Amino acid sequence: MVAPVSRLAPSPPPHQADVRHAARSGAVQVLTILAQAALAATQVVFARLYGKPIYGSYLSALAILEILYRSGGGGADKAMLRYVAAARASGDPDGVRTALGNGVRLNLLVAGFYAVVLLVAAPAIARAFDRSTLAPALRILAPLPLFVGGLAVFIQASLAARITAANFYVRGVAEPLLLLAAGVIAWWLGAGLRGLVLAHVTAAGITLILGVVVVRRVLRPSETQRLGSTAPIKGFVSFSLPLAGAEMLNAVVQRADIVVLSTLKGVEAAALYGAAELITRSIANIRYAFDSVVAGLLSETLHLGEMDRLRYNLRLTTRWVVSVAAPFAVSVVVLRADLLALLFGPSYVTGAAILLALSAGHFVNGALGLTNWILVVSGYSRLNLINNLIAAAFNVPAAIFLIRRFGIVGASYATFLSTLLLQLLIAAEAFAVKRVHAFSLALLKPIAAALAAGAVEWAVRGAFHSPRARVPVVIGAGAAAYLLVLAALRLPPEERQFVLRARRALAARWGRGARA
Repeated sequence: MVAPVSRLAPSPPPHQADVRHAARSGAVQVLTILAQAALAATQVVFARLYGKPIYGSYLSALAILEILYRSGGGGADKAMLRYVAAARASGDPDGVRTALGNGVRLNLLVAGFYAVVLLVAAPAIARAFDRSTLAPALRILAPLPLFVGGLAVFIQASLAARITAANFYVRGVAEPLLLLAAGVIAWWLGAGLRGLVLAHVTAAGITLILGVVVVRRVLRPSETQRLGSTAPIKGFVSFSLPLAGAEMLNAVVQRADIVVLSTLKGVEAAALYGAAELITRSIANIRYAFDSVVAGLLSETLHLGEMDRLRYNLRLTTRWVVSVAAPFAVSVVVLRADLLALLFGPSYVTGAAILLALSAGHFVNGALGLTNWILVVSGYSRLNLINNLIAAAFNVPAAIFLIRRFGIVGASYATFLSTLLLQLLIAAEAFAVKRVHAFSLALLKPIAAALAAGAVEWAVRGAFHSPRARVPVVIGAGAAAYLLVLAALRLPPEERQFVLRARRALAARWGRGARA
C-alpha cells in the first residue's frame, strides 16, 4: 500500500537553474560594476584637473540633467524587463521585437521633448538655482536624455533576454573609457566648463551608437529587424510613463541634495559633497549589478505563476547583495577621511562627516532596493510613482531645512531619511500586494560578520600614520576578518556549493599544472 503524500512533506529543492543563472549573470554584472569603477576614477581625474569651481559646476549641471535623463527612456527601459522577459519565457521573438520597437519610439518622444525644453528653458532653469553661468552648459547637455535613455532601452532589452555581454562591454568597458578620454582631451585643449560638458555629451553619443550595434548583434535577428514598423502594445505607454515619472522623482530624492546645496552653499560645497557621494555609491553598486538580473527572473516567475520560486529568488539575491554591501559600508565608514584624502586631495577631508549618513543611505538602498521589482513586474507602476512622489516631497524641503541648519552634513541626512522612507514604503507594499518580502534570518550572518570586520579595521587603522599604507592594510585585515567570521557562522547551502565548485575547479587546474 502506498502511503498518501503528506501536506507537510519537505519543500522541493531550491531552483538550481535560477541559482546558476543569478550567480553567473550576477558575476558578469559585478564585473561590469567593477569596470565602471573607471567612471569613479574619471570623476577623481576631473576633480583634480579642472579644480573645485569648474568641477562643482559640472556636478551641479549633471545633477539637474540626471533628474531628466533618468526618465529619458520614458520608462521603456524598465518596461523591457517586463515585456521582453515575458516574451522570451513564452518563446515569442516577435514579442521581443515589438517590445523593443515600442521602447525606442517612446524614448525618442520623451527624450526629444526634454531636449527641446532644455534648449529653450536653460537660462530660466539656471536662474531658478541662482547659477546663471550654468545656462550654456545645460544647453550643450540637452541631447543627454536622448543618449542615456536610448542606451538604457537597448541594454535592458538584452539583460531581459538573459544576455549580459552587451552591458559588460558597453557600460562596463566602453562608457567609462570614452568619458575619461573625452574629458582629458578637453582639458588638454584648455577647455573650461563648456568644454567639459561637451566632452561628456559627445562620449554619451558615441556610447549609444556602440550600444545599439552590440545589442543588435547579441539579440536574434528576428528580434531586432524593422523596429520602426512594430505595432503599438496595448498598455505599454500607460505602464511605462509612471515608471518614467518615478525615475525622475527618484533622481530628485538622490540628487536634489547637491542641487540645493550648490544653490545655498556654492559650487565648492557641491564638489565636496559630490566627492563623498562618489565614494559611498560603491556600497549600493552591488545592488545595481543585480537589478536587471532580478527583474528578469521575477518577471518570468510571476508570468508563470510560480510564487514560491519568486520569493526564493528575491531572498537569495538580497542576501548576496547584503553580503557584499555590508563590508563595503563598514570599510567606507572606518576609512572615510583617508579615502577622501587619497582620491581627491587633503582639501576634501573636511567632507568626511558626510560619508556617515551617505553610507547608511546607500546600504539601505542596496539591502532593500531589489524589492521594488516586485511592484514593477507585477504591473504596479503607478504605485511606484506615488512612492517616489512621497519621498521627493519629503526630500526637497528636508534638504533645504537641514542644509540651512547643519550645512553640508544636513544634505546627507536628508538623503538618508528620504531613502529610508522610500524603501520602507516599497517593502510594506510588496508584502501587502504579493505577500513577498526580502528578509530572512540568513541576512544576520553577513551583517554580524561585517560588524566584526569593522571592529578589526578600527583597531588596525590606528597602527598606521600614512593613508597610503593604512587604506590597503585596513581593507585587507577587514576582508580577512569578514570571511573568517562568515565561515564560522556557516555559509548557507547555495554559497557552500559555490565554494565547493571553486575548490574542485582549483584542484583540477592545480592537478593539470602539476602533471604538466
